[in-house]
Amino acid sequence: MGKINALEKQKNVDLAHMQIVYLNHYNFSYDEIAAITEYAEGTIKNYIHKFANLLEKAKKIFYHITQNVKRQFYGTRQLVYLFKFYNFNNELICSKVGTTTRLPEQRMNEELRYYSQHDIPVARAEMCSIIDCGELPAEGAESQTRAYFIRKYPKAFCKNDRFFGVDIPVRTFDKIVIDYLQETA
Repeated sequence: MGKINALEKQKNVDLAHMQIVYLNHYNFSYDEIAAITEYAEGTIKNYIHKFANLLEKAKKIFYHITQNVKRQFYGTRQLVYLFKFYNFNNELICSKVGTTTRLPEQRMNEELRYYSQHDIPVARAEMCSIIDCGELPAEGAESQTRAYFIRKYPKAFCKNDRFFGVDIPVRTFDKIVIDYLQETA
């Protein structure tokens, strides 16, 4: 068996346990480990101690992580996104604009955990638009879209860039982001 990428979710439970210990050893935060493994932060903290004895074995299994590898994985992608969340009747709960430097699927999983923890009955989620901002911090594009939609839907806005009951048009979102990126080019 060849080396395994520690930055990808492991389906094998034993590998997942080693992965958690391994990523912790290379100073990944609980949040970063949760995004990769899809385990809750409390579980991660528990597993770091419970499976600490697996670190040397993990070092032999996973590709070596250098600070450069970590930076490449987390620090180079500047994505702005539009996600939508629906209830069990397929009715829109909210639209959310945001940013991530990680895989959009990881960010979506964090959002789904948030809704579950806050008893918001999300049954389905859509990644409607994901735009790479290149070298620009994605927060600039996010701020542009947030400002536009707050002005248009002030009563629907909720902290953390959610617009409850508003079906944000993907074309409008895309146009705002693209215009912003072209202005700064």
